[in-house]
Amino acid sequence: MRYESKPMKRIGDVFENQNSTVSYDLSGLRFLHCGVDTIKQLFDCVPREDVLEKLANHYDNKKTDLIVFGEHAWRFSRAGKTSGYQYLLKNLEIGFVVLLKSFYHEADKQGPHLKIEVTPESVERYGLNRLTKELHTVGSLFADSLIASGVAVHMALDMKGLELPEDFEQRLVTRAQRQLKVTGISNAAYDARGAAFIYGQNQTYMFGSASGLQFCCYDKTEEANHSDKIDFWEDIWKRTPSAENPEDTEYKRGDQVHRVEFRFSHRIIKEFENGNLLKTGEYICIREPRDLTKHLRGLWLYALNNFRLQHSTTYMHPIWQKLIEDIQWQDIHPDFVYSRAQKIAQTDTSKRNVAMFIGNYLKLAARKGLKPEVCVKHILSAGLDSDVAQYFGLLLYGNSSELESMLMEFVEEKLIFHRMNGVGTNQSINAVPF
Repeated sequence: MRYESKPMKRIGDVFENQNSTVSYDLSGLRFLHCGVDTIKQLFDCVPREDVLEKLANHYDNKKTDLIVFGEHAWRFSRAGKTSGYQYLLKNLEIGFVVLLKSFYHEADKQGPHLKIEVTPESVERYGLNRLTKELHTVGSLFADSLIASGVAVHMALDMKGLELPEDFEQRLVTRAQRQLKVTGISNAAYDARGAAFIYGQNQTYMFGSASGLQFCCYDKTEEANHSDKIDFWEDIWKRTPSAENPEDTEYKRGDQVHRVEFRFSHRIIKEFENGNLLKTGEYICIREPRDLTKHLRGLWLYALNNFRLQHSTTYMHPIWQKLIEDIQWQDIHPDFVYSRAQKIAQTDTSKRNVAMFIGNYLKLAARKGLKPEVCVKHILSAGLDSDVAQYFGLLLYGNSSELESMLMEFVEEKLIFHRMNGVGTNQSINAVPF
């Protein structure tokens, strides 16, 4: 079915189709907050030897879960191997969660050893420019030779008066590969990347992959109460003056607030780098929070098009039209129509051959029950590093740590996909490019 994105005629907050046979009044939809919610910063670095020794000794002899670095106490634990890191240090009072020491890289070699996740409170406290400096300060407590290698970002819009159509999931045009309806959160404890979830009484919608671009729409009031963050968010929402009385606040205690949130993984941000030229031979760089400031508007519009709510095959839904036309982001970069690219200079035939090679190998590996790290090791030892790097769109071949990290995410996702689709039985294995 062919969908268009034609906007409706608009007078204020009243939207109509060309013949005025359809009308929407969105005057009750009020925006309360628009901003970056969560940041995840990746660093290539060398973990400090004294830090690793302190962590190992503390773990072997610990009498408490607390350990001190940089005048701050951190709650310390071993990270699960699925995270890709050995250690986890958390201090939500200052708003940072640190994942340290890659399982897949030597500790004394420069590599993807550090990820720092930032809470919404810290994003709000610092802003993107100051946060960039603070991330380097925090990172230097644990590692040397810090190089920002990638950033993931969650972009959020909070609003009251949102009334989604009852057939919202049918009207949403999306690239999510699988549609899996889950009627309760307790039924969704397993990982199903790329699926679309609808929790409870249509309270929460989630489309897309956590390792790609993900769209969520949910009751933020309920979530904030559940996570004990309602005071923080009410302070944010009360900053918006009332449309009727500017001396009053738009948000009143007890209002139901919904959130539309787009979550860009660092892999997707990397593809935007590859897909957008500043000028001949020069690409945009989005490696840390301050780099995002010029591109937030472009990323917002891309996400709204990637997950697009339609009124019909011709008209986009007025809710989406309003999100496109009325939401502004600071530091808009004026020169781009944003697109993603995985590759710079590789022929279609070459890409297809790489896809066939990895696709068939991972299907066989899923049947044998091989672990992701084993698969990555086999692929990287095949002598095709440059072809694989080019396929994933890495600008500089030779950055093996970045290739290994990106390939690990890809392999984990594909093995889960094959196993969920029944690979492991005596079925034929077809050459299917991923």
